[in-house]
Amino acid sequence: MTLLSGFLGTLSLLLSSGSSDEREGLYNSTMTLTSKTTSSSSRRHAAIPTKTIGYDVSGGAVNMPLIGAGTWQYNDTIAYESVCKAFKAGYTFVDTALGYGNQVGVGNAIKDCWKGSREELFVMTKIPGGLSASEALVAHEQNLHELDLTYVDHVMTHFPSDWHVSPERSTREQRQEEWMALENIYYRGLSRSIGISHYCPRHIDDVMDIATVNPSINQVEYHVGSGDVDGVMDKCAENGITFMSFSPLCGPCQFNAKDSLINGDLVTEIANKHGAGVSGSQVALRFIVQQALDARSFVGGVIPKSNNYDHIVSNADIFSFELGEDDMRRLHAASQPAAEGGDCDVP
Repeated sequence: MTLLSGFLGTLSLLLSSGSSDEREGLYNSTMTLTSKTTSSSSRRHAAIPTKTIGYDVSGGAVNMPLIGAGTWQYNDTIAYESVCKAFKAGYTFVDTALGYGNQVGVGNAIKDCWKGSREELFVMTKIPGGLSASEALVAHEQNLHELDLTYVDHVMTHFPSDWHVSPERSTREQRQEEWMALENIYYRGLSRSIGISHYCPRHIDDVMDIATVNPSINQVEYHVGSGDVDGVMDKCAENGITFMSFSPLCGPCQFNAKDSLINGDLVTEIANKHGAGVSGSQVALRFIVQQALDARSFVGGVIPKSNNYDHIVSNADIFSFELGEDDMRRLHAASQPAAEGGDCDVP
C-alpha cells in the first residue's frame, strides 16, 4: 500500500472539483432478456434487456443491463440505502465512481443486500481523468479496495483531463497513457470492459489511434432536450462504442417547470396517452432505452438515481410499454431542458 499512500494527496486534488457530469475491435450490439420482478406488489413487469458491450479478456460476453442504479451525489450511507433498495426492486446494475466518494457504501450494499451470484451483478465505476499510468493503476486498486471486489464489470476514465483542465493533464499524450493503463487493467482481469466518459470526437481519436482494446462505452450527458450536445453519437457508432447516457432525467439541469422530465408538459402529455400507470419520468427514460432496444443502435441504457423505493421501482418499469413514432419524433425534437456543453473545450 506504499504506492497507494503516496498517491492519495494527488488523488484528493484530482477529485476536489466537479464537472458537468458531477451535476448527474468493433462489437455488434446484441440483446438478451432476463425477467425481473420489480414492484412491491410482486407483479411481473416486462423483461429487462441487456446489451452486449464487448468481450472480457477470456472471451466472455459483457452484457450490461439497460437500467441501472445511479449513485452520484450520495454519501456512503445514502448510497448503501439506495443500492439495497435497488437490489430489492430487481436491479442487477450499479454505477459509482472513485470521485463520488461513496464506494465503501456501495460495496457494503453488495455484501449485505445482493442475493445473486457475483456473475449476475454488473458493477460500473470510474477513475479520474488526466492520470499517469501509475496513478491510474493505483486509482483502480483503490476502487477494488473500497468496493471490496476482485474485479468490476466496467471501469472508465471519467473525463478527458483532470477536472481543473490543467495543461499538463489535458493532452493527447496524457489520454493515451491513461488508456494504456486501462488496457493493463483489462488484460489482468481487473475489469471485464473499459471505457471513457465526456469524450468528444477528437478525444476518441486520441484513444483509437493507440488502442488494442476497443472502448466499450462513452458516457455522456443525454436526455430529452439535450440532443447530441457534444456531436459524438455518430463517432461512437463508427467506432463500435456504446453511447451511454448520464443524467437521463436531467436532475442537475436548470429549467422551467413545464420542461421537467419528471412531470413537465411534453412528457406528461405523452405519458397520458399510455394509460394511468405511466409517468412522465418513465417516458423520458423509455425514450433513451427504446433507442437502445434497436439492435442496430449503439445507444446504451440509463442509470437514474433515487433513494425512494417507489421511484426506484417506477424507474425500472419502462419495458412494459412502447412509445409510438410520433412520440419519439416529438421527444427527439425537444430543445429543453438543454444539456450543458463544454467537454469539447478540453484540448
